[in-house]
Amino acid sequence: MNSDSMHQLPYQGLAPIYDYVMRHVDYDEWAAFIRDVFARHDPEAKHLIDLACGTGNVSSELSLLGFSITGADLSESMVRIAQEKAALRGDDSEFVQRDLRALSGLGPFEGAVCMYDSFNYLLELEDIDEALGQIISILKPGGLFVFDVCTERNSLTYFSDMRDRESGPGFTYERHSYYETDVRLQHNDFEIRFEGDGTLYEESHVQRIYRLADIEQRIKASPFELVELLAEFTFNPGSEDADRVHYVLRAPGAAI
Repeated sequence: MNSDSMHQLPYQGLAPIYDYVMRHVDYDEWAAFIRDVFARHDPEAKHLIDLACGTGNVSSELSLLGFSITGADLSESMVRIAQEKAALRGDDSEFVQRDLRALSGLGPFEGAVCMYDSFNYLLELEDIDEALGQIISILKPGGLFVFDVCTERNSLTYFSDMRDRESGPGFTYERHSYYETDVRLQHNDFEIRFEGDGTLYEESHVQRIYRLADIEQRIKASPFELVELLAEFTFNPGSEDADRVHYVLRAPGAAI
């Protein structure tokens, strides 16, 4: 690393340009799918927590759909931007900095979501156990938890060795994505330069691409009930053949 390089935590240097990098994502579609899942399984739920909320894009769309939203993210930089965007919109959503494995003091909420393969950032099965335990502790009895993960098919198809470079307003970034099949780790390495700043900002993002069967074992070991496993943005059964799957879980204590 040369003297004008700075290695940063994930989503620290990326935070100011995140919305540009992710401008291809249809957050309307994500929020509409979440709305449909809750309409199907818990139509009365309105107060949700958006876990690993990033800059609050899904949070904003859910708010527009009538949900009351609290957002939580590990990255202080991402939370700050989410707060600023909500203030500009006049949105009363609240955003807090929290780890998925340390949520005490929040809630209780009628439902929880964790979108855009954020669960893949939990690198060990024990981390999933911790996160599920924390999430269930902030849900009301019978509350839904919806999260998604990427499958190995997705990594092998799109990110086995992908490089791209883009320039946006006041910045340039390069990304190298590669997949380690032997350990099932997906890497996304960024190099970011800002106009007028001679520093090269480097970030490394690592996700574990779990076997779906391993995730389902952790769910069975938790108090959650697995309600549905869905193929991306549909109500078709999810499997390793999909690029992304959505888990719909229910906390114990639902009224029958």
